[in-house]
Amino acid sequence: MAEYKDVYVERFYENKGFHALVDLVSPEHHRILDVGCGNGANLYLLSQRGHEVIGLTLSEAEARFVTERGFECINWDMMAELLPFAERSFDALLFSHVLEHLPWPEEVLKRYMKLLRPGGGVYIALPNALHIIQRWQFLCGNFKYTEMGVMDRTHLRFFDFATARQLAESCGFEVVEHFAVGQCPTGPFREISPKLSRRIDEWTSKYWPSLFGVHIVVLGIL
Repeated sequence: MAEYKDVYVERFYENKGFHALVDLVSPEHHRILDVGCGNGANLYLLSQRGHEVIGLTLSEAEARFVTERGFECINWDMMAELLPFAERSFDALLFSHVLEHLPWPEEVLKRYMKLLRPGGGVYIALPNALHIIQRWQFLCGNFKYTEMGVMDRTHLRFFDFATARQLAESCGFEVVEHFAVGQCPTGPFREISPKLSRRIDEWTSKYWPSLFGVHIVVLGIL
């Protein structure tokens, strides 16, 4: 377990926030804990919408950066048995591309749901391990870990469209939103007509989420 922690202590996830997930957050879910907050991009987006936000990360580098940005951030190992807050302290939990990094995501979700007030929500984003490009890579016999993306070398668990929903339901949440955000390979056509390509992305992700979804989004209510 010490080795598991060492991977993340100075790791820094740079991102611009996941708008599709943040857009789901209800105004009624005012106080939010972003579990595995990365560089704090989602904290910023949520704070701009009037939410009270707190970040949590195992990375010391991320915790320092997020604190310097003016947000409260707890440097904490989410696999720890103890919780860093009192029960029923939050209206919602955000797990944006975090659970796939954990050996037992179900146990973490069940433990952290104790922090939710009645009617609280859990907002989850996971990478789709069966996106069409990844399927092609597997078909070609290519199973190589990378620094980022679906095959990130720190991913311990892999999910598809169906098992992402099952994860939330197995922890006792009622799933009220479940969709994919994705991309249909269109080659050079994407540069020729980016607007139409975006519509194709939306259409294919809606009707074939397990094939064209890059990100899987789940909203569960307690």
